[in-house]
Amino acid sequence: MVSRARINPKMMKWAREYAGFINGYEDSLPKEIKDKIDYWENGERYPTWNQLRAVSKKFNVPSAFFFMKSTPSFDDLPNLINYRKIDNNSIYSSLSPELITNIRKSEVRRDIYMDLLDNLNEDCVKFEVPNLNMDKKIFADYIRNILNVSLSTQKSWFKDTKHYTFLNNWKEVINEKLGILIFETENVDIKEMRGLCIFHDKIPIILLNGKDGPNGRIFSLFHELTHLLLGESAICGDDLNREIEIFCNSVAGEFLVPENDLDNGMYVADLSEDSINELSNLYGVSEYVILRRLLDIQKISKQDYVSKTKYFDEYIQIAPHKTRGNYLNNMIKYNGKAYYPIVLEAYDSGIINSLDFSKFTNIGQKQIPKLQEKLFSKQ
Repeated sequence: MVSRARINPKMMKWAREYAGFINGYEDSLPKEIKDKIDYWENGERYPTWNQLRAVSKKFNVPSAFFFMKSTPSFDDLPNLINYRKIDNNSIYSSLSPELITNIRKSEVRRDIYMDLLDNLNEDCVKFEVPNLNMDKKIFADYIRNILNVSLSTQKSWFKDTKHYTFLNNWKEVINEKLGILIFETENVDIKEMRGLCIFHDKIPIILLNGKDGPNGRIFSLFHELTHLLLGESAICGDDLNREIEIFCNSVAGEFLVPENDLDNGMYVADLSEDSINELSNLYGVSEYVILRRLLDIQKISKQDYVSKTKYFDEYIQIAPHKTRGNYLNNMIKYNGKAYYPIVLEAYDSGIINSLDFSKFTNIGQKQIPKLQEKLFSKQ
C-alpha cells in the first residue's frame, strides 16, 4: 500500500496561490500536478510523499508547510515582498510564477547579505532619497555626482560592441557608491518585465531581466535607479504610473546620453547607420536610445526617427539574450557580483560553513577557487 501524506488541503491551495499559479497560470503546472491538485485541495485524496516533494519544489515552500493547521498571511511570512510596495495591490495577481519566484529570491539574498554584513561587523549604509525638483537634468546631474563617474570615463569603457563592459562597470559602481544589490532574473519572459526595483532604506534591490540584451539592461538599470531615488518600488512598464515611467525613461536617457554633449559636437550630421552605431558605442547604449535622444533635441525629424528605427528593427533584430552554458558565470550573473565577496568573507571567517555557503550561493565548495579568480582577478 502506498504511503500518503495527510496534509491540510487548505495549505495546498495556499501554496499554489503563494507560488503564483492563479488566473490561468495553473494551466502551466506539470501534468502530474495539474491533474491531481483539485483532489488534493478539496481533500478527496492525499498526495504520496513523492508527489508532495514534487509539489513542494514546484511551489517553492518546505514540505512541512502543508501540515500547518491554518494558512498564514503572505505579509506575515519572512522573506516575502509585501506587494503593496510595488504600487498596487492587484499587481500580485498579474505576475507570472517565474517572476514571483525571482522576486522572492532577490529578497532572500538581500536578507542573507544583510545578516552576513552584521556578523562581519560591517556597516550597512542608509540609502538617501534626495529632495529634488522633478526635472530630468537635475536628476541626471545628481546621479552623475553621486556615482562620481565623469562622462569621459564612461566613454572610455568601450571594449566590445555588445557593451558588456559598460553594463558590468555600471553595476559595480552603483553597488559600491549606493549599496544597491543588483540581481538578474532566470526564465522570466522579457515581455512581462525588463526591470523592477524594491525600495528599502538600506540595501535596496534592482532586478533586471536576464534575458534582456546588455543595452536593455543598462537602460533599465538607470530607469530603476531613478525610481529608487524617488523613494519607491516599481515594475518597469507599469501603465498605472505612466507619467512616472516616462520621467524615469527621460532621466535614464539624459544621464546616459546628455543633451549638451550630444548637441555640442558629438552629433554626426550624415545620420548614416554607421554614424548612429558610432554614437551607440561612444555612450554605451543601443541605437534606439541614440535615435530617441536625437529626436528629443530636435536633431532629427519624427519621420527620420521612424525610418531609422525601422531599419534597426529589420537589420539588427533584438532577440532575447541567451545565457551561455558556464554555470559559474551564470550564478554570478543572476546573484550579482557584489553578493559573493560578502558570502566568501563569511565563509573564510568561519561564520558560515560549507553547507551554508552552497545554500547561499548555489555553488559547491570545490568551485570556490574558480569563483575567487573570476571575482578578483584583473581582467
